[in-house]
Amino acid sequence: MLIWKCKADGCPWRVYATRNMDNTWKICRMNDDHSCGNFRVGGTNPQANNDLVSRVLMRKLRDNPNLKPKALVKMVKEDYETTIRGSYNYSYQLLETYSHELMSVDPDAVTDILTGPGDRFECFFWTYGILVRVYKKNLRPVVIVDGTFLKGRYPGTILSAIAVDGNNHVFPLAFAVVMKEKNDSWDWFFTKLRDHVVGVDHQFILLSDRHKSIIQGVPKILPNAVHMYCSYHMRGKFGHKKIKFLVQESAKTLNQQEFWGNMLGIWVLSSKAHEKLMDVGPLEKWASAFQEKSRYGIVTTNHVESWKKMIIGERMMPVTTIVSMIRDNVIRHYRDYRNGSLKFNSPVTTWCQEQIVHNAAVARKCTLERASIGIWSVRGLKRSCVVDLNKRICTCKWFQTMGIPCEHAMAAIKEVGFDPYKFVEVYYLKETYIETYREEWTPTRGKEEWPTDRQRRRILPPLKTSKAGRPKTARKRGKAEGVPVQSRRCSMCRVRGHNKSTCLECVDDYQLFSHTLFGEGPPLSPVLATI
Repeated sequence: MLIWKCKADGCPWRVYATRNMDNTWKICRMNDDHSCGNFRVGGTNPQANNDLVSRVLMRKLRDNPNLKPKALVKMVKEDYETTIRGSYNYSYQLLETYSHELMSVDPDAVTDILTGPGDRFECFFWTYGILVRVYKKNLRPVVIVDGTFLKGRYPGTILSAIAVDGNNHVFPLAFAVVMKEKNDSWDWFFTKLRDHVVGVDHQFILLSDRHKSIIQGVPKILPNAVHMYCSYHMRGKFGHKKIKFLVQESAKTLNQQEFWGNMLGIWVLSSKAHEKLMDVGPLEKWASAFQEKSRYGIVTTNHVESWKKMIIGERMMPVTTIVSMIRDNVIRHYRDYRNGSLKFNSPVTTWCQEQIVHNAAVARKCTLERASIGIWSVRGLKRSCVVDLNKRICTCKWFQTMGIPCEHAMAAIKEVGFDPYKFVEVYYLKETYIETYREEWTPTRGKEEWPTDRQRRRILPPLKTSKAGRPKTARKRGKAEGVPVQSRRCSMCRVRGHNKSTCLECVDDYQLFSHTLFGEGPPLSPVLATI
């Protein structure tokens, strides 16, 4: 006997059935009491797929060949509680109609459509007024940008700009659908981001991968932005695990001596890897120790990668449906984060509280001595630092970079009996977080109620470029993501899987001291070069 039950907790709805000899099923008993309110099939039914919808439509069209498309969509929605998303071609024309509908419920929202020759779609930018207001008032000045490709009938890429809230959650800012990640597309997106989101004079950290179009566009369109590279993409250039770890630590450390120590370790393993890192560009582009403006510990683009996972289902829909579903996604997470803020048990966010508790535990092992009013000399597990509680700085730089007391500052704060929450920046306070998600969203109406008289221009879909073979829906994974590459043979030890630049096997003395293998040595740090 099989028992089907409602997935809602506490609902008594049950169906009891047994299998007959001819592989049919017999319902023995049924409790049709739905206390949860789910009297019909919901929109999350996994069986409501393309195959089911096509069979239903075929039966209805055989019975009545004169049915209009809108009537078919309405019948399927009434009978099966399933929504048909619409035409890929006509969806581009609906962008202007949806923009007017969005502006009617969010007057501060911004949309812009760019068409090319023959009225073909090129770009569409949009953002919401609530997000812009919250970013300027309550969030850290860090913006992460990246793109992800569409999976539908027509080619395209979604460009996203993401911020991070006080609880280290993803906070979307602005979006654009473009045909391809190229110079013109990123320049157009950065122009809209500057004009409608961050402002012309706003100084902030812009974090991204090392895409050539981003590198060329940021200094031209956003001169006040400090462009930095993602450490994960930096370490992805190398295959050796130890080198990967040292690159990550070099990007994350705030101490220049530790940075040069890590770089020396990379040179010992591979002089070629050391040379590539030094050729990336100025050190302040990827190393936190040389960047004066705080990046608040955000050294990777993980937040925008998480956002791309959150919209993975939307990427295969028609373009207007993509825009509409992304707004629904933002509203849903806005509601969840607002409800989560009610569970905070401290004056700061949960993530900030974890940092404070960890630093307080390490501070117990520190010894300190008071130098003057508010200034302390603290000896920690790794180094000795000077803490100035008046200026809220520490020579380890963690205090002023993160906006949260480090272990050295926590030791001094505990010694004088101050409240550590008074030394936390405003971005992490509970009141700020509640204010971030206080505003209410107004949902848009259904597509059938959008004003059709607002379509003033023709927007045709882009030209479809078909490639040989089955259409690809998954991105090609690279070497940095754990995909094995073509096996190579080392010319030194004759073992497959690496080359001589990353070989760690023992070599002969005449090779060990050969300049052709290791070069003349790594460049000295500015501190050592003056000695």
